[in-house]
Amino acid sequence: MTSTFDPREAARFLRTLRVAAQTAIARHDLGGVGAGARPISSFAALAAKGAEDWRFPAAGILSGDGLVLARLLHESEDAKVLALQAQGVAGLSGYAERAVKVRLGEGFEIDGMFDRDGGLHVVLDAEALARADFARLEVELLDSAP
Repeated sequence: MTSTFDPREAARFLRTLRVAAQTAIARHDLGGVGAGARPISSFAALAAKGAEDWRFPAAGILSGDGLVLARLLHESEDAKVLALQAQGVAGLSGYAERAVKVRLGEGFEIDGMFDRDGGLHVVLDAEALARADFARLEVELLDSAP
């Protein structure tokens, strides 16, 4: 064992420790500590209401726990697609092939299921767009962990 201090090795160790800790916390949250626990990923300030339509960042928004990325895809004037993608190992292990309930504010709820690659597309027609509130989005896991 050497007694020299290498700042690069220390920084690498701290990054590894941070990633391991975040992954453990996310897996713990997804596992549901209590019997009735339902993990919910929330997105803060998802979009801003402009003069005519919601302004949604092109790069998307990451959930508060860092496990899901939400992007709004523009398909046509009458319908839009909200794309949800699980992020990282913890996101994929927690969301891939899992049933969820997607809530856009108080006015819109839809049940869906993430695919094996951790992706979910929610089609929003004109009626759903009128009821949806893009300022608040929640994704709630419905089934138990595999």
